[in-house]
Amino acid sequence: MPALLLVVPTEQIVAASPGAQRLLCSDGGPVVGRNLEDLTIDEPTGALELFRAGRLDGYEARRRVRHAGEPVPVTMWLRAVPGHVDRRFALAFLLPDPGLLAETLRRPEGLAAEAVVGSTDVHVIVDRISADVVELLDHDPVDVIGQSLFRLVHADDVAAVVRALAQGADTGLGASLAVRVQLLGSGNHRCQLVMMPLVPFPSVAFALLDEESTADALASALGMRQALWQFDQGLRSATASRLAAGNRAVPGLSRLSGRELEIVARLMNGDRVPAIAESLFLSPSTVRNHLSAVFRKLRVQSQQELIRLLRRTDTPPGRP
Repeated sequence: MPALLLVVPTEQIVAASPGAQRLLCSDGGPVVGRNLEDLTIDEPTGALELFRAGRLDGYEARRRVRHAGEPVPVTMWLRAVPGHVDRRFALAFLLPDPGLLAETLRRPEGLAAEAVVGSTDVHVIVDRISADVVELLDHDPVDVIGQSLFRLVHADDVAAVVRALAQGADTGLGASLAVRVQLLGSGNHRCQLVMMPLVPFPSVAFALLDEESTADALASALGMRQALWQFDQGLRSATASRLAAGNRAVPGLSRLSGRELEIVARLMNGDRVPAIAESLFLSPSTVRNHLSAVFRKLRVQSQQELIRLLRRTDTPPGRP
C-alpha cells in the first residue's frame, strides 16, 4: 500500500512505505525528505488549507504523480495522525485505482471491530446501514434507518460534518473526520467517519470505524500500524458502501455487513475466492461462509446469479 507520513503544513515526507517508494521514485531515489508537492504535476486541491485550519480531519483528492517519467493519476487520501490535536503529522494513501482498494493491511492485534457502512438520501437521512451497527451503538439497523446522519454524532461534532459535506459539494470528493457517535443517548464512541458523495448530492455513502482502541500513532510501531489499518479500513469500507449505494433497488442489499460488502465488491471486480481470501487475510472457507450469507440475504444461488443481479442484466436471477 503506497502510504506516507507527512509533516503538516510543509508536506515534507518523513516516512514512506515500499509501495510509495516504488510509485513516487521508480529510479530508486529517496522519497523521505522531499516535499509531496514536488512529486506531483498538477495544482493543489485547496483542501489542505481546510486541513491546516482544523476544519477537516481528512480529505480525498485526485492528483497526478510522476512515475518513470510519465504522469500517473492517483486518488490521494490525507488524514491527521490520531493523537496529535495540533495536526502536525498526517498519513497519506496514494491509490492508483480509485474504484477498489486492491490490497488490504493485516489487522493489528487488539483491533476487532468491523466497520459500519451505510448511505443517506438527499435529505441526509440514513436509508441503509449494515448490521455491524448493533455492536457499535447497541441499536438494531431498523432503529437507525430513518434518522438524520446529524443525530448519529455528538452535537459538538455536527458542524464538522456539515463542513465535510460542504467540501464534498464543492469538489465531488470524499472527506474523513473524527466524530463521537451516539444515538438516543446511547454510545458516545470515538469513530472515524469517511463520507463519499453520491448522486444526487448531498446523499453520501459512509463508513464508521470505532477508534477507541487506537493509540497515539507516533508513540510506537504498533500505534502506527493501528492508525494505518484504521485509515485503510475506513477507505475500503466507504468504497464498498458507495458500490452498494449504486444498487439501491436490489432487495436485501441493505442487510449486508461491511465485510460482506467488501467481498462482493472484490467479486464484482473479477477476483476469485482464493484471491479474495489472500488479500483479506481470511481462509477460503471463511470467504465462502460470507458468500453463503450474502446468497441467503439476496436470494440467489450462486456467484454468477449474484453478479447478474448486481449488474442489473436483463436475465432475472435464477434463470440460465
